[in-house]
Amino acid sequence: MPLTNKLGHRIGARGERTRRALLDAVRTLLETRHLGEIRVADVATAAGLSPTNFYTYFKTVSEAVLALCDEAAQEAQSLAAHIDGDWSSERAFGTARGLIVDVLALWERHGPVLRIEHELADKGEVPFAESRIRRLRRLHLALERRIAQAHAQGYHPAGLNPRLASYETASLIESVAAGFQLMRRADTADAILDTTAHIVVRLVTGR
Repeated sequence: MPLTNKLGHRIGARGERTRRALLDAVRTLLETRHLGEIRVADVATAAGLSPTNFYTYFKTVSEAVLALCDEAAQEAQSLAAHIDGDWSSERAFGTARGLIVDVLALWERHGPVLRIEHELADKGEVPFAESRIRRLRRLHLALERRIAQAHAQGYHPAGLNPRLASYETASLIESVAAGFQLMRRADTADAILDTTAHIVVRLVTGR
């Protein structure tokens, strides 16, 4: 469905460039400021536009951040392909490591936005909670299917809940991605990736 602005008009090429400039400005500001510190005037100035331009496309700065969350969510949909890959004993480690590398790359591109999404979702702000659910739903479902398969084959304890395990596995990977630079102070990137991959293999396959 074509995007429309707040006036109900379809956004053309010029409008898309303006909207993009505003979103890029929000992303840049989030690298140094908390969401609550960013005003519409700040965004407009950073984009080289006027506040009127901002209100043509977004009602609030939070709405612009949610648009950035949607962009991250679109990129995140490909992550589930890793779960549908080869998790045999010989290849599970490589598959898990590939998933982790891609999650790290997603956080490298969208980290400031995703941190806001996490923070406000955890505080119970519904739009951001729903945003996180949309972003991770496909990954959660793929993990749940894979874990349930291993559970049915007896690789997991009887009391393990595949759905909860899928949430916790995804949360672990996201936590590593969010804190990767801090963890780098204590060890190498390869050590972090390898250790996380071993943990994910055990959580997913039970082996």
